[in-house]
Parts: sequence; structure tokens; C-alpha cells
Amino acid sequence: MKKFVTLLIIAAAWYFAGMNRQPYVMAAAICGMIFVVFSFVFARVQKHFLSADLPDQENVIYKDHENPLVIHTENRSRLPVNRYRVTVLMRYKGSKNSSLRKLNGSAGRRNDNKENISVLYYNAPYSGTIRISLLRLRVYDFFMIFSSSKKLENVMREVIVLPVPKKMNIAMPPFGTYTNEPVAQSTSDKKGDDQSEIRLIREYREGDLTRHMHRNYSARTEKIWIKEFQKENDYIFDLYLDTSSKEKAEITDMDAFNELVGSVLNNLMEYDIIIKIHYFDKASGNMKMYELDKKSSADDFMVTMLKSDPFCREEEFRSVCSVTPSDNVMLIDLSLNWYFGGRHIFRFDKDNISNELITNYFDLV
Repeated sequence: MKKFVTLLIIAAAWYFAGMNRQPYVMAAAICGMIFVVFSFVFARVQKHFLSADLPDQENVIYKDHENPLVIHTENRSRLPVNRYRVTVLMRYKGSKNSSLRKLNGSAGRRNDNKENISVLYYNAPYSGTIRISLLRLRVYDFFMIFSSSKKLENVMREVIVLPVPKKMNIAMPPFGTYTNEPVAQSTSDKKGDDQSEIRLIREYREGDLTRHMHRNYSARTEKIWIKEFQKENDYIFDLYLDTSSKEKAEITDMDAFNELVGSVLNNLMEYDIIIKIHYFDKASGNMKMYELDKKSSADDFMVTMLKSDPFCREEEFRSVCSVTPSDNVMLIDLSLNWYFGGRHIFRFDKDNISNELITNYFDLV
């Protein structure tokens, strides 16, 4: 519309200047034509000097939170850009649906490139891995009458979206009844070490008790080493995550599964237990194991699992894992069934899982 009105005004000025032979009107019409040509050329030339990228920023966010996406532009020209528009594509891994967002901004001269940033706030409705790509950059002239765009190649990043864990009511069995094996020993075999008590040795950290110093090993290595002792209530059990399905899983199924696993792990880690989590890794086509204890974070595991792209077809999973719900382990599958010790604990509804996690009482005894 702006283009049409501008050209109409210039054409009218040129017409009246020619009809009335008025030099001032003719000069105005000529200036208008020069202005149009300059604006048209400016937008097309300036787009070659302007580029956009995604600088390093937080790669882990939480579901249903407003998150900032920082977009940086580099202007290699001496002239500033009053307005540009970046088209942003957001798509979850494993989903065909995508959303387009547009962000307007301005870029100063090349000396101001550090300050040439714009922020797009977005909300991630599902947990999982979301790929953010910059598709197109459109540059406008000073009066925003003409514009020119170019395609951006390979400007993307992946963001892990974590579920917000829910507080659950879980009744745990007495310590020891769900133990598969004692905590693994990884200590020095120097004389005087009690292998049944010492869990491992590590370098000294501020606040450690000096009476726990491993004197012989410290004297030999010229470093201070501390003995960590086995706790009586340290136990291990195995958790298998069955992320397989007969057909390709929908984003809502994966989101509900992530919320269930994240909530269960965060609540179980309130106890002095160690969980060996077995999950599918698509890159290797095999199962991987992650040991989760009080010193690690359930969110760290969720990031590791989502990066591995664990959701797969049933035949892929069965070829590398034969665990069944009747085995003496904990099992969570993509259908939102929760098993423990060969017993079915609960089946969740993906449309009501947040409420079910909070309101139900889960008896693991």
C-alpha cells in the first residue's frame, strides 16, 4: 500500500508539473523519483551487508515458561538499518507441526555490531527437543516503503525443553527390599583400606574432615585424598525406560512420558538410593545406562536422555532390550504404565497426567 501511495503522489506531482509548467513542482517530482530509486536500491544493497545468527545462550529451558531467544545481527555497512525482520521456524523433533514467528529489529552501523541484538520471547508447550531455525532476513529502507529479503542458511540451534516435575505421594519399601546389588567399590587397594566400608577416594575439597584423609595414598601422590565411606542405606535398583511404540509416537505422547519420568525421578531422589537408568540411544542403536544418585540431578539425566533421541519403533527397542514388566525391576513405558518389582503400579492418562501425578497415592511397598 505504501508503495502504491508513494508512486501515485510522485506521478501526480509530475503530471501537474508538466501541465502547469511549474519548475518547483517539477523539481519536487524529480526529487521524489530520486527518493524512490534510492529507497529501492538501498533495501537490495543493504541486505548483502546484513546477516543474522543465534549467539551462545541457554540450551535448556522448562516447559510452559516464557523464554528469551536472542538474535544477533551483524551489519558490515557504514549505514544503519532502521528496520529488519527475521522469520523464525520452531519445530519439535519427531513432530511434523511447526510454528513461524517474526521478529522486527534495527541494526546500527558496523561499529555498533555488539549492540545489534533483538529478543524474541516464546513459550514451549511440550517437553522434548525443539529446533529453532532462522529462515529469512528481510531488510527495509529508511521509510519502510521497499524491502528485500534473503534466505539464511544453516542458522539453527536445538533447545532441550524439560518438564516441570510434580510433587508425588510415593510410599517406598523398607531399604534393602528392592536392592539388586551393593554399591560398587572403586577404592584403592592400599594396605589398611577396608573395602567393605570405603566406597571411593577423591581429592580433598574445602570442608572435608581431615580424619577421613587417606594418609598412605596422599603421601605417595603428594596430594590430599579423602576416603568416602559406604552408607548403610545406599541401595541400587534398575529403572528401564521403554520408549518404543508400534507407530511413530506423537509429540503429546512423548511430552506425557517425559513428565512422568521427570516427576518419578525427582521424587525418588529424595531417598538415599541409587538408580541405574537404562534407556535407548538412537545414534548407537543400543541401550545406555545412567547412574543417578544424590550427587547428580534428575534434570541432568533428562537432558542426556532427550539428546539421545530415545523414542523409537518397537522392533528397534526389542532387538536390544528384552526386559518385561514381570521382571524384578522398575519399568516405565511410552503407554504411561508404571511397573515395579513385577507389579503394575499405575497407568496414567496423558490428557490428565499432571493432575494424576499430584493427587494419587503410589504404593511401592
